[in-house]
Amino acid sequence: MSFPIPWSGGGQTAAPASTPMPMPTAAQTQTATAFRWRPLPCGVATSAAYIALYGLSNQLTSLRTDVGAGVFAWERAIPFVGWTVVPYLSICVFFALSFFIDADAGRLRRHVQRLLIVLVVSVLCYAAFPLRFTFERPPTEGLIGLMFEVLGHCDMPYNRAPSLHIGVLVLLWARFAPVLRGAWAVGLHAWFALIGVSVLTTYQHHVLDVPAGAALGVAAIVLTAGSRGPAIGAMSRARPQSR
Repeated sequence: MSFPIPWSGGGQTAAPASTPMPMPTAAQTQTATAFRWRPLPCGVATSAAYIALYGLSNQLTSLRTDVGAGVFAWERAIPFVGWTVVPYLSICVFFALSFFIDADAGRLRRHVQRLLIVLVVSVLCYAAFPLRFTFERPPTEGLIGLMFEVLGHCDMPYNRAPSLHIGVLVLLWARFAPVLRGAWAVGLHAWFALIGVSVLTTYQHHVLDVPAGAALGVAAIVLTAGSRGPAIGAMSRARPQSR
């Protein structure tokens, strides 16, 4: 509705005053952020991204003719240890649990960011510097053989440096270590160290890939260390200024 302006000479009317939109409170912003960063949807979306991008990268590299090796001669001395496929594959379990181990939305957001940074940078490196594993894996039987068969259907001898397995392991270490104490923490460190060794003893990676993956994982942590979610930022802005 408009109203005549009494002191104007004609029939001019005043435009209705617009009602300002209320600014969300810090509590509302925090609630909205927490709703967006739920463990289950984050886990599903991140897992889907890993399956899609990693698989696509493997397929594209398999079609290339300029794939290198990047292996040292002394690596022939590294033994193949079949049972280490168990800790190698167990990283999938820790990957899934990592979205539920800590309910804090801000830390979950950083964890997802780090996982995606490691994934995207790794895939770009695979495209720029394609490498393949060159050793022939000895035959295996029984349950261990079945596990290697499953691994073979999910993976190919490409996508080497940086090792995505090691990069993700670093992020999982940073995710799980702060919430475990005592014997659980000791067991975690021992098992994660075994996972790190297993990338070599299962003949999935050459030595060059391991430090490259570890460096990428650490870099992702450093890049996101000071990252704060919208809720935290809104709360900071809502604090009264000290005089």
